[in-house]
Formats: sequence, C-alpha cells, structure tokens
Amino acid sequence: MRQNLKFHEHMGLFLVFAGASWLGFGLYITMLSANRLLIPGAQLLAGRELFMIPLFYGVGAIVLLLGTIELREALPGKNR
Repeated sequence: MRQNLKFHEHMGLFLVFAGASWLGFGLYITMLSANRLLIPGAQLLAGRELFMIPLFYGVGAIVLLLGTIELREALPGKNR
C-alpha cells in the first residue's frame, strides 16, 4: 500500500515524538530530584540531576519545535 506522506513529514513526526519524550524525561527528573530534596537523608547525585534538568527541557523544546515546523509545511487533504 502506497503512503502519501513524504520523507520530511515522517521526520517531523519523529521529531515531535522525540521532543515530547525528552520533555517527559525532563519532567521525570524534576519530580525525582524534588522528592529527593524532601526526604531527609536521601543522597542527591552530587547535583548532577539539577544540571540535567535544563538540558532535557531545552533540547526537548527545540526538537519539538523543529518537528512542528516540519509538519507545518504539510498540506492537508488528498490532492496535495
């Protein structure tokens, strides 16, 4: 069966998925480090978690934005 999606549309969908996954992982790390701050005696990973939070949010947002730009070029409908 022939698909009517072009290569850049596949890449756009993959970038949206990857960006949302990176943002979700950043949210997970944020919640994990916030809970470790509340538990007395819990060890932080020498502050490395707090440096990873902006990394995952920043990269995730950029990749998600690039994916939406790629998908914006797609024309809706059958006769494109």
